[in-house]
Amino acid sequence: MAPQDKIKAEGNSFTGKIWKDGNFIPTEFYIQDRKIREGRNKDAIKAAYIIPPFSDPHIHGGWGFSFQDGEFEPLENKLKSKGIFFAIPTLDNNDIEELRRIAALFRDYKTRTPNSIFPFLRVEGPFISLGKRGFQRKDCILKASLSNIDALLKIEEIKLFTFAPEIKGAETLVRKALELGKIPSIGHSKAGFQNFLKFYKLGVRHLTHYPNAMSGFHHRKIGLTGAGLFVDDLQLEIIADGIHSSFDFISLVLQTKGPVFSIISDMIPPAYSEQDKFDGRRIIKNGKKMTAKDGTIAGGSTSVPEQAEWLCHKGVKPENIVRLACLNTLHIFGRPSPPISNGNEATFLVLDNNMKVKNIYYKGEKIPGSSR
Repeated sequence: MAPQDKIKAEGNSFTGKIWKDGNFIPTEFYIQDRKIREGRNKDAIKAAYIIPPFSDPHIHGGWGFSFQDGEFEPLENKLKSKGIFFAIPTLDNNDIEELRRIAALFRDYKTRTPNSIFPFLRVEGPFISLGKRGFQRKDCILKASLSNIDALLKIEEIKLFTFAPEIKGAETLVRKALELGKIPSIGHSKAGFQNFLKFYKLGVRHLTHYPNAMSGFHHRKIGLTGAGLFVDDLQLEIIADGIHSSFDFISLVLQTKGPVFSIISDMIPPAYSEQDKFDGRRIIKNGKKMTAKDGTIAGGSTSVPEQAEWLCHKGVKPENIVRLACLNTLHIFGRPSPPISNGNEATFLVLDNNMKVKNIYYKGEKIPGSSR
C-alpha cells in the first residue's frame, strides 16, 4: 500500500460493539498518536462491530495475481485493502527447482518488505496421493525418497507443506520436518483413521483444507474426515464458501468442536478477475465455482471477508465469526492480535450489521478499501 493511499485518521472517534477480551463490548474511543484512546474526541463514527483484522492462512493468489509468479507486492496490497493483515502465500505443487525459484523471490521480497503480512511460504505437496491430488499437478508428485525429502526441507522459506501419510517414506519425512521446526499438514490423502493416529502420535496436528481431498467419513471407517471431528487438538482449516463444503457440514463441525478452526479462501489467481487459467491450465467458471475441464474443483474464489459475510447471513454468531476469520489462525501460528484497547496500536476493521467491511484502519491510518 503506497503511503499516499493512506488517509490520516488522527482524532477520529468510534462507537459500537468492540471486540475486547473475547467478547463484544459497547465502547467509545478515538485515535491519537496512532493509538487507541478511550472516550470520545468528537462526533463518533457509528459501527455495528469493530474487530481485529482478518487472516487467510491458505491463499494461492487472486484478482489476476499469482504467488507462483512472485507477485507478492500487488497481492499484499490487495489483501490489505480487504482488511486481511496476516496471510500465508500457498504454492501449487511444483518441481523442486521451481519451488526454489519462488522461494528466492519471496526471500528478496521479505528483505525489501520486513513488515510484510506474509510470514513464510507453504506448498500443497509434493509428497501427496495420486488418487487424491485434486487439481494438483500429477507430474510434480514426488516419491518421499531421502534426497527428495532433504531437497524440500532445505528450502528455508517453505515452513508448511501438505503430505499424505500413506505414502512410503512419510514417517521419515515427518520426523525430519518436525526436527527442523517445519509444519507437516495432512491432506490430498487416502489415509485411514489408524494411519492418521500413527502420525498424530508423532506430533502432526494440521490438516489441509479439511475435509476436501481426503478420505471421507463412514460409520465403519471414519477416515481423515472422521479424525477431524473426533480428535480435539487438531488445527483445521475450512473453505467456508458453500462450494467446497456445505453449510450443514460447517454447522456440524461447529456443533461438534466449537469455533476452533480457521476459515481460508484457497483462492487462485482467476478469482475476482477475468482470467481463465492457472499455472497454464484452463479454469471453467460457473458462478463462484471454479473447476478443471473434468469437473474437479480447482480452488477457491471467495475471500475470507466475503466468507465472514456469508456465515453471518447463515446465522453464525458474530463472536464465532471473529474467532474463525481473524483470531484462530494467529493462535495456530503463534502470532499476536493487536488488542482494540486503550493505548494500543489503532489497527482494526469497522463492520456493518452483516459483518461487511466498511472501513479499514492500520497503525492509526485509514486504508481505502475497494470492491471485491
